[in-house]
Amino acid sequence: MDQKANILIVEDDLVLRSGIEKLLRAQGFNVRNAENGFVALELMREQVPDLILSDIIMPVMNGYQFYHRVRSQEAWLWIPFIFITAKDEIGDVRYGRELGADDYIKKPFEPEDLLAAVLGKLERFDQLTQASKNTRPLIGNRSDMATLKPAIDSLSEREREVLMLICGGLSNAEIAGRLVIAVSTVKTHVASILAKLGVGNRTEAASLVLQVGLDILDD
Repeated sequence: MDQKANILIVEDDLVLRSGIEKLLRAQGFNVRNAENGFVALELMREQVPDLILSDIIMPVMNGYQFYHRVRSQEAWLWIPFIFITAKDEIGDVRYGRELGADDYIKKPFEPEDLLAAVLGKLERFDQLTQASKNTRPLIGNRSDMATLKPAIDSLSEREREVLMLICGGLSNAEIAGRLVIAVSTVKTHVASILAKLGVGNRTEAASLVLQVGLDILDD
């Protein structure tokens, strides 16, 4: 795994924010931090992070509001999002997961637990990227690219969102939670995506997109 991943910490507690930053920098990660969701969004417009760690209770823009703003941007749908919070009521945990957050870490936590969550989410995306490199190239020349562009253009907005999340390594159940739709609906979208792209499985679909870059889904 590339330890140079960019991680964004969103936490209003300066002591905790600094502690997490030191922990992650010691592991070789590039880290930026913000005291609330509003500042975090400004930082994301400058540099898109590979993973987000966010508190929930914050001034100006809380963690839930920040999460919704992040997920409203198609280009940011794939970013792993982990909530860090002192809120430990079952209902709060359930709500965070229903939103589609990738993980939920309760304070106080052990540094090893935080690192395990971060490394696990990044590893999953790296595995998908590596799989795409080991897959037979699906785009060999300009003719292939000319064929791909109309296929991508034929995808609906929702299918593009699903494909973006597939590229992020999410399972059908995780995509369903992220987009707040039924798993059966996700399966229908996946089947349509595979048919339109002319590939046989999710890995080939992700490989196809990753070979040319995720930006093609924003065109």
